[in-house]
Amino acid sequence: MAIRTKTARRGSGTQAPQFDFDESVLSDLPVGDPETFGSAPFEAVAYADVIRETWQLEVGDTVEVCRFQGLGVGTWTLRGAHLTESVIAGADIPAVSGARSDWRDVEVRDSRFGSFEAYDASWRGIRFTRCKLGYVNLRAAQLLDVAFIDSTIDEIDLLDAAARRVTFESTRIGTVNASGARLTDVDLRGADIAQVVGLEGLRGATISSEQLQLMAPALADLAGIRVDD
Repeated sequence: MAIRTKTARRGSGTQAPQFDFDESVLSDLPVGDPETFGSAPFEAVAYADVIRETWQLEVGDTVEVCRFQGLGVGTWTLRGAHLTESVIAGADIPAVSGARSDWRDVEVRDSRFGSFEAYDASWRGIRFTRCKLGYVNLRAAQLLDVAFIDSTIDEIDLLDAAARRVTFESTRIGTVNASGARLTDVDLRGADIAQVVGLEGLRGATISSEQLQLMAPALADLAGIRVDD
């Protein structure tokens, strides 16, 4: 099932994400030394062109008011860590292990991620712009005010997730798993989706009339309706 539409036009009935983060607070940050990356606190500092095999954050660690430009990391582990009021741009990270992490007011731009493990995570005020993501595991995650813009996602797993005011603008998605999801004001009209798993989990989402027509056979099957011409 291919679901294609143009960029979403938000109707008055669907609330758009709300973002309060002002990136100008990062304009005069001191520059961190890439050689000591990870050994100093990640607080009010800017890093550029950091290349590392791993970036390990421990449970309870905080990255606050930071800017990362040109971040190349083989594996980024931040399970149970906190990331707030920060910008990540030009990152290339094949594996992210961020289960139960807390993200608030974070901008991610022009970046590539392979597997992105974020089950049981909390995301609030998060924007991914011009990013390429592989498998995004958001099972049982809490999402509030999240936007994917001009991005590509191979698979996004929202099994048992709770999402409110989430939008996908000009974004291509291979597979959405919505099984058991609880959605409120989730706007899919700007998404080009190849496949939906757990169609019943889309209750509370907004789709376009074109998407509805493409979903019609699957919806009929879900309702136990036989269509016979």
